[in-house]
Amino acid sequence: MWHLHAQVRGTGAAEGVISILDGLAGAVSAFEAAAGAEWQIDAYASVRQLTPELAARLALAAAAAGGSVVSFSEDTLAERDWLAENQLAFPPLRAGRFFIHGSHHRHGVPAGMIGIRVDAATAFGTGEHPSTLGCLAALQFLAGRRRFRRPLDIGTGTGILAIAAAKLLRRPVRAGDIDPDAVAVARHNVAANGVTGLVRVARAPGYRGLPRRDYDLVLANILARPLARLARDLGRHLARDGRAVLSGLLLRQEPVVLAAHRACGMVLERRFAIRGWSTLVLRRR
Repeated sequence: MWHLHAQVRGTGAAEGVISILDGLAGAVSAFEAAAGAEWQIDAYASVRQLTPELAARLALAAAAAGGSVVSFSEDTLAERDWLAENQLAFPPLRAGRFFIHGSHHRHGVPAGMIGIRVDAATAFGTGEHPSTLGCLAALQFLAGRRRFRRPLDIGTGTGILAIAAAKLLRRPVRAGDIDPDAVAVARHNVAANGVTGLVRVARAPGYRGLPRRDYDLVLANILARPLARLARDLGRHLARDGRAVLSGLLLRQEPVVLAAHRACGMVLERRFAIRGWSTLVLRRR
């Protein structure tokens, strides 16, 4: 991997240099160093880019915009094991009864805890985000109060909540996600956690594409606006005595989400607030 670094004077000049590099490199970043007067531009490519011809193009583009290229250089980047570094950034996590760890963890699951193996991937949900922690806390709270038989996980991401529900409740869980990459990641994690017989993952936009049935537990860790838009669908799929766990919203976004669900006959039963993020447990009025 080659790294080209340019120091450019003038915002218009920087835009001209970025435009040229953007067509040559795999990634380009730019940072304003001094209030529009000077810019630091970095480009990354798989082959060497800095030739006399390119240097001349960059200088001409900058001059045409009323600026100049102060300096440029190019060097190689040392190889790094990004996977290993990423894994070290995600040590095992305890969340109530759940022990969440990556495939690099070699020391087993502590006695009395429920192990969930999830690696950081292209889908959301490795357990450290407050919204995921809130959902796991809500799931454990609800499981201690009653038995659930028909759980559903909307926007499953890595599948962490569906896996947690399957292991805690020992009931079949349906899970869906609109992103095909997330579906593939979730299915991989379901198999890695040994719950293939309990969790079924499908590609589905929200509730569409999933069987119409009365789910007595719905988990939805997405975002505030999608949660509000899906309120009516939730009302159609939630059993009369069911509970819904909604997360992925900030504390200040609660009113919007709650208003949409109250209009569909649901009320707040309990709230879990973690580091500015809110997880809501709803039931029918």
